[in-house]
Amino acid sequence: MLMAPPCFGDDPVDDRVVMRCRHVASLASALACAVSMSSCALPVASPPGAAPVQVVAHRGASLACPENTLAAFRRAVQGGADVVEFDVYQTRDGHWVCMHDATCDRTSDARELFGRANVRVDQLTLADVQRLDAGRWFAPQFAGERVPTLEQALAAIAPATPMIERKAGDALQLVAELQRLDRVEDVIVQSFDWSWLAQVSSAEPRLLLAALAGGQPTPERLIALEETGAKIVHWRYDRVTRAMADAVHASGRRLCVYTVDLDMAFYGAVAIGCDLVTTNRPVYYVAERAKGRFVSPQR
Repeated sequence: MLMAPPCFGDDPVDDRVVMRCRHVASLASALACAVSMSSCALPVASPPGAAPVQVVAHRGASLACPENTLAAFRRAVQGGADVVEFDVYQTRDGHWVCMHDATCDRTSDARELFGRANVRVDQLTLADVQRLDAGRWFAPQFAGERVPTLEQALAAIAPATPMIERKAGDALQLVAELQRLDRVEDVIVQSFDWSWLAQVSSAEPRLLLAALAGGQPTPERLIALEETGAKIVHWRYDRVTRAMADAVHASGRRLCVYTVDLDMAFYGAVAIGCDLVTTNRPVYYVAERAKGRFVSPQR
């Protein structure tokens, strides 16, 4: 087993993860656009009254552990992440399980287990999903890791804030499940489907919602946020400008950006006033924040 390069903190990873790190590093020139996110110098200390940016663990500590597993969630929480993001699908029999892709092939042994490719989450029952090995694909030491249910994920993420990204599934049924678990006031629910968010907002106004988007943040799109009920705007980081951040804050919302794994981009996001930053490197950025390097400017 190899150790991650120093810039990726102290999390142990295997060869595939190191390759992913190198791939991310190869994108540095493309990510230089993050400089345009900030016209000011990189902050190196916390000014008085500054608000610390919140670190969002993308699919848990997903460079150190298999994504969307209890191991990844616990590692993120142990490392100090403020928010732990994960994805959910609804199974054929109506249960909510943690999976990013529509099919189980990439992050489990579904192909081997079921003898076919493209095994869709929504075509499986909960019992089927619970048979999957969600860890062995990542590294041998995670063999036997299972696909968590929503309820298991919420329990593992305490005391951090869960950020539930709905990939597919009924709005009212997710609301009902969160109500059953008494978790409507301490979670964030997000989606790229803004009409789905509007349904959730109407059904349960107490839920804190985040509107995901990746395109250009036009004035029309920002106005459309009003219909979603979202209090957090979660946008692709290289589309965000200082003017957009100001507009989001003027509307009374918080701004989160995804997915930021390079220091230059993280500094840029913080410098323009992002409130939350989603990263695959939560442990590293929590440690950097503790040194006073990542703080949001006063507003």
